[in-house]
Amino acid sequence: MLLDTASSSREAQLRVASMRLTFADLGDAPFNADPASGGNAAATRVRIQADEQSISRGLTVRSQPGVSPRLLAAGRSGLESVEPVVATIYQTALEPGGLAGAGVRVSKLVHLLLVPSATLGSVFGEIDAADAARAGTARRNTALGGTAAMLLLLAAFGFFYFRSMAAREVVEKLGREREILLGVSRVEARTDALTELGNRRALTRDLAGAIAEQPGSDELLLAMFDLDGFKQYNDSFGHGAGDALLQRLGSRLAAAAAPLGSAYRMGGDEFCMLARCSPDSAGRLLDDAITALQDSGETWTIGCSQGAVWMPSEAVSESEALRLADERMYANKASRSTAGQQVTDALLQVLTEQNAELDEHVERVSDLSGAVAEVLREPEQEVRLVRQAARLHDVGKTAIPAAILDKPGPLDEREWEFMRRHPLIGDRIVMAAPALANTAPLIRSSHERVDGHGYPDELAGQDIPMGSRIIAVCDAFDAMTSERSYRHPMEVDVALAELERHAGTQFDASVVAAFLTLHSLHHSPAKKSCATPVGA
Repeated sequence: MLLDTASSSREAQLRVASMRLTFADLGDAPFNADPASGGNAAATRVRIQADEQSISRGLTVRSQPGVSPRLLAAGRSGLESVEPVVATIYQTALEPGGLAGAGVRVSKLVHLLLVPSATLGSVFGEIDAADAARAGTARRNTALGGTAAMLLLLAAFGFFYFRSMAAREVVEKLGREREILLGVSRVEARTDALTELGNRRALTRDLAGAIAEQPGSDELLLAMFDLDGFKQYNDSFGHGAGDALLQRLGSRLAAAAAPLGSAYRMGGDEFCMLARCSPDSAGRLLDDAITALQDSGETWTIGCSQGAVWMPSEAVSESEALRLADERMYANKASRSTAGQQVTDALLQVLTEQNAELDEHVERVSDLSGAVAEVLREPEQEVRLVRQAARLHDVGKTAIPAAILDKPGPLDEREWEFMRRHPLIGDRIVMAAPALANTAPLIRSSHERVDGHGYPDELAGQDIPMGSRIIAVCDAFDAMTSERSYRHPMEVDVALAELERHAGTQFDASVVAAFLTLHSLHHSPAKKSCATPVGA
């Protein structure tokens, strides 16, 4: 009887230890629900419910025999105070922006956990003390039972002692392993899995900590970067190559920031840098960061737009600093786009000076290509890119002799060799202007055929960029329905029939279908004259 009392008291102590660990897990669980940091909301909800039920069962008279009902009631009251706070933190993690966007509200919720947590901690301590007292009483009573009973009790106690020590070691090992796993989870929650840079949550934490510091004379510099040309690179070479490029650029940015700060990946193709530095060193640091995020190949160029803000002279809070840096980054991107438009206009002026008809032709093809891209529900950014590439698709003809361009008749094979070079020449021309580099792949492939018999690279099917396939259809239609020195324009219906006849061989069938849909939407001839395109 006494042995059973001692054994049950020891097991009760182990149950209390288990409840302590479960309560610690309940406090951590809602912070792992944030989807922006890779959290799993459903799994976290199950984990919270399991922890609450386990603690509630442990605070019942059946689970804790011999413990004051008043003490158990106090424990349950503390748990009831903790549960709504845990639920609020969980719901906050699921809001747009997650816990990082909640800012000081998260800190207030953590403070609300302190009082009921202290209450539960006190209850666990009193239960543990009561269990220990009962175990001690049982041992003293056993000692009074006589020598024989004492020997028997000692033998039983020895057995139980080793068993309880083994159980305690298991509990302690599980506790240590749990702490290690929690530490790993916290690190993973603040790390971008692809680049191993800090993620948005890590930036928010580091930014808040840096603002709270008492710095010397140097201010805090926050810089945000958005890659230019990455979508086209990803579409051209695949997501595997795109991921490898992001890893490479992220590593370079980390190395550039390392002397004075840290690098982060915000998601997608957006990066960030946080550094404490003087204005004298900031210019060099930003130049190094921008250089780190640049790369290029034979047919592609990657650059970046950036926005930077000083704290506390320009912003005093994390949210204000992030908003201001984001606004400046997109203003920089817009100015780069304006620069691209200016270069485009300059190149088209060169084309006009050589051949005014070419200028009119590319403007019509640009309008048609943009409209077809919209019918195909391409993203707005892609529609703008297709329009710009279509305006420039013949820029390589500035290097073709006028005698060939203006020849009043079909070209011979040697002359066609010259003509087939113009997409390559156009590619090289726009690659020389970083603001136009995104159009280069579309210009280069604008004369490819889906059956693989086009030029200059003999690409086929999906290997041809969608923008190039759109330009090819619109270019052909405008050429067929325009006046040429060696022939009269086709009737619109005849030109449309030609597009349909060559759909799936020369042209992408889905693009031809979109072109026909565009024509039918306007309920009028696609071209009232050689200068009036579809939808004009």
